[in-house]
Amino acid sequence: MDKNENEIFDLIAAHVADISLDIADGPIIRSSMLSPLGMDSIGRAELIARMLEELSLTASARDFYKANNLGELAMLFANKLKEQ
Repeated sequence: MDKNENEIFDLIAAHVADISLDIADGPIIRSSMLSPLGMDSIGRAELIARMLEELSLTASARDFYKANNLGELAMLFANKLKEQ
């Protein structure tokens, strides 16, 4: 699957909106952090699992925990895709 970072961000945003029942902090943008969007550690784990499956990636979820915001998370997924 050949997706660029912007397409990956759009997928992440869609999954965040689906997983989080309470998006309290306005629109989902690259600098958005997960906790203000109502995502706890379980939500983060679900998001990463969904993205790994959707992008057909085999990687450890831990590889993505260092992301500080959704833009960094998109970049990490894009980099993993390039590696595979």
